[in-house]
Formats: sequence, C-alpha cells, structure tokens
Amino acid sequence: MTDLEPATPRAGGPPGSHLPGVAGRRVTDLSAAAGGVVWLGVVAGTAGGVLSLSPPALYVGLAALVLVPLGLGVLESPRDATPPSAPYRGAAVGQFPAALALVVALTAPQGSLAAVALTVPWLGVTGTIALCGLGRLVDRGGGPLPDLAIDAGLLYVPVAAAFLCLHAAGVSLRFAPIIVLLTGVHFHYAGFALPLVVGLTGRHLAGADGRFPATVAGRATAGTTVVVVAGILLIAIGITFSPLIEVVAVVAFTAGVVGFALRTLRDVVPTVARLPGLLLAVAALSLCWTMALALAFAYASLPGTAVLVTIPEMIRWHGSVNAFGFALPALLAFRLLEA
Repeated sequence: MTDLEPATPRAGGPPGSHLPGVAGRRVTDLSAAAGGVVWLGVVAGTAGGVLSLSPPALYVGLAALVLVPLGLGVLESPRDATPPSAPYRGAAVGQFPAALALVVALTAPQGSLAAVALTVPWLGVTGTIALCGLGRLVDRGGGPLPDLAIDAGLLYVPVAAAFLCLHAAGVSLRFAPIIVLLTGVHFHYAGFALPLVVGLTGRHLAGADGRFPATVAGRATAGTTVVVVAGILLIAIGITFSPLIEVVAVVAFTAGVVGFALRTLRDVVPTVARLPGLLLAVAALSLCWTMALALAFAYASLPGTAVLVTIPEMIRWHGSVNAFGFALPALLAFRLLEA
C-alpha cells in the first residue's frame, strides 16, 4: 500500500480501522515519529550553532511536529465503525508538511515574506482541526462534558497558529513581541493538549453514557473540567484587558487543573496498565508544578506586587515541564492505552 488510504490492521492490532494510514500504520503515528526525528535534528542544529531557534520556538516545533499528531491520533478510535470526517483526514494528512514549513518559518527573519508564507499552512491545518471539533460538537448536539473538553482543544488550537502568523509578520499588537510568540506556545499546550487530555481522562472517569456520575467526585470532576476549558479563554481576556481578571482566572484555572491532576493520580493511574499509568502520574505531578509557577507569575501582574517569576524563568521551568513533563507523557499514555 503506497497511497494514503484507510489503514489495514497490523498483526495484533484492532480490526476494521478506518483511520488514514500508510502500509497499515496510522498517518498520525508516522507523522509523530518522523516529527520527533526532525525535532531532535533541529535541537542538535541549534546546539551546534547551525540553526538559531529560541526555547519558545523549539516548544512550538515540538508541539507542531509531535504533540498535534499524537493528539489527532488519540482523537478517533480505530475501533469505530464510522469513518473519520473529511476535516480529520485532511488534518491528519496535511499536518506533517505544514509543521515542517512552520519550523522553517521559525528560522526565517521575523517580518519577512518567507516567514509569513511558511506559517500560513499551519494556520490552514489548525483551522481544519477546528472544523473537526465543530463537526464533532454539532454531530453530538452538545455534551457529554469530556467530549466537550476535547472539542474545546480542537477549537482553541487555531489561536496558536494565528499568533504565530502575527509573530512571523513582526506584528505585536499592544504586547511585547515575546508575548505574541509565547501566546502561540501557550495555545498549543494549554489550549490544545490540556483540554484534550482532560477530556480523554474524563472518558475514563465517566459512566457508560459518557457523563460523570452524580457523586461528589463526579460533580467535582465536572466542575474542574468546566473551569479548565473556560479558564483558558478567561486568562487570555485578563492578559489583554485587566490584571485583576487575569489573576482571578489564573487562580480558578490553577485550582481546576490541580484538582484534575489529583483525581487522575487517585482514580485513573491505579486502573490502567503500568507504563501508561506511570506516564499519567508524571503528567499529573508536572501540572501541579507548572500551575504553581503560573500562579506566581500572574500575581506579579497586579500593581504594587513583587516579581516572583520572570519571563525567562517561566520559559525555562514552566515551558519545559509543560512540554516534557505533561503534554508528551500524557498523550503518549493515551496512545498506549489505545494500542
């Protein structure tokens, strides 16, 4: 099989897969694997002085090359009898070349026509991902809540691409230029990966109807899910318009994320296979650390308060742990659980 077509099941794999594949392998798996190799090459080139990419740009590259295909790979189950939607197939197939173009754009001079042109394909792919989320939402007519969280992640990710386009064009709006780039990073991790993981985890905690049980724990999980999904947007509004709104939103968001992490440690990790459980435990513990840093950083935005964490420190400790401690282990865990 040389052309892109529905993947045939490999030995020991799930039968009847309709997911896009090549030679019996999912396109998303191949993209994530190839993307990982490319990303390691970019890191080596940056370390050797051949390339010049900042840590935020490397986080963007990791998200585009590895995390987004992993996320798409766990979005649709190969056991589903219904073929995936056209937007899903388009995003799965088009993601890798668009991610490569984006990485090249990050090496181009900011404000150049080449940087903008090479970023636009990623905007197209993420827009297609958003169409996939919208289609899922419409097809279901709303809930259940775990799937709404997944849909939110798909709908948020074009915001990341839009800010990367602004960064490539050298447009900073009313923000410092670094904030525009960091917003592109933020919406790949907190906007795409986090709601997706919250939704996938919620599926493990929900009942057979996909809804959380009417227990104290079930209601608490439902509440944290809503807070996480809504908090991403509220934080962006606060950063744009009001430090007070930002701090309040970050406090609520932090509480929701930590609550979700603790529920994962208590009720999900012990119930799954050892390796996925270990990866989810690492992801949950990492979230507690990154949320503490986010809270400290937001506090400093209030007038008259001391700076507790600087932007370079956030890039180093918040960004790296979100990438390698949370997003990558969590998405790998869910891919393993599906295998």
